[in-house]
Amino acid sequence: MSILNGTLINSFEGPSTPSMNTPSGLQLFVDYINVLEGVKTKIKNLHWSAKKLPNSDKRGAHLYLDDFLDVVSDFQDTVAESSQGQYGVMDTNAVSGVPFQCSSPKELMNYVEERTAAFYTSIPEGPISSGVKSETETFIKNVEKYKYLFDLTE
Repeated sequence: MSILNGTLINSFEGPSTPSMNTPSGLQLFVDYINVLEGVKTKIKNLHWSAKKLPNSDKRGAHLYLDDFLDVVSDFQDTVAESSQGQYGVMDTNAVSGVPFQCSSPKELMNYVEERTAAFYTSIPEGPISSGVKSETETFIKNVEKYKYLFDLTE
């Protein structure tokens, strides 16, 4: 603490930057980018097998899956670029999709919601991470929107 013009203020020491080897450093973001890569693969798999989905409106599910893929891709790019601006550049072979099982858009959306909520609560606090935190909030809003849209196809 210091006193400036007779006012007690906390001195600014700057943000503490987590190590790239800790879960709150670059690896936290790379791990989630890999989750999103797996989600993108699963979206295309569900999209291509739309005739086998449990949804009654298979065409609607087919089209919404393509739309949601664009949302996920854009968000993944934002997470990747902003995290590298904060913590340094990831390795050239860092991205490899995390496989998971699901057989419907509803299961997909539940998985995305669960993994994104876990990522969101792990984002470091402070102004440096506020941008990616805000973008994640927007992505969560989009997940809720697509949960509703997929529900219309059941």
